[in-house]
Amino acid sequence: MSPDLSVVVLAYHAEDSIIGFVDELSLRLRSEEISDYEIVLVANFDKGDVRDRTPKIARRLAEREPRIRALTDPKEGMMGWDAQRGLRAAMGKVIALIDGDGQMPSEDICRAYRVMVSDEFDFVKTYRVSREDGIFRLLSSRVFNLIFHLLFPKCQFRDVNSKPKVFSRKALHQMNLNCDGWFFDGEVILEAMRLQLVFAEIPTKFRKNEWRGSFVKASAIFEMLISLLRYRFRR
Repeated sequence: MSPDLSVVVLAYHAEDSIIGFVDELSLRLRSEEISDYEIVLVANFDKGDVRDRTPKIARRLAEREPRIRALTDPKEGMMGWDAQRGLRAAMGKVIALIDGDGQMPSEDICRAYRVMVSDEFDFVKTYRVSREDGIFRLLSSRVFNLIFHLLFPKCQFRDVNSKPKVFSRKALHQMNLNCDGWFFDGEVILEAMRLQLVFAEIPTKFRKNEWRGSFVKASAIFEMLISLLRYRFRR
């Protein structure tokens, strides 16, 4: 039987930090009386990387808690590949996607879910009203969003890359998601626009990552911009 809510957590290279995030998320869900849920931990790993303990930790969490499932396969892509794997595995009536590094507060899952189950929306996401992750990420995000809106002037979303992103199962299955790389969030927004989904955005605060540097380097930003241009002119 499908749970009411699936939370897909991207846990690449999270290692021990994912334990605290999952515990906090589970506590939040129970405190909000959201009892019928599952957590899909996406802990895929780079081929040949024997130092990454995340898959082992994720499997241990799944063994401890029946509501947790762990995906621990060799990676064949970047963030988008992981996200697609997790979303396809999710069985919930409502499906949420969030990064597991703690920068996006776990309580946002509950807030977005409550908006979704009001039966008014197909898609709910956050937008970041403040950021604690440094001037480089702040400026690069603003530039990306500016270019996105210039190329797609009908876009009404405020913050393309912000998570969690929460979908009804019907809306998610209508989306044609193929991006294996860093532009995956942008592809989600473009698909939501194509399908004319009824959506809501709620404000959030983006935290500093206390335990590791960001994976979003200059090369990732360049990839997102190139992908954005390709999508624009392909369409």
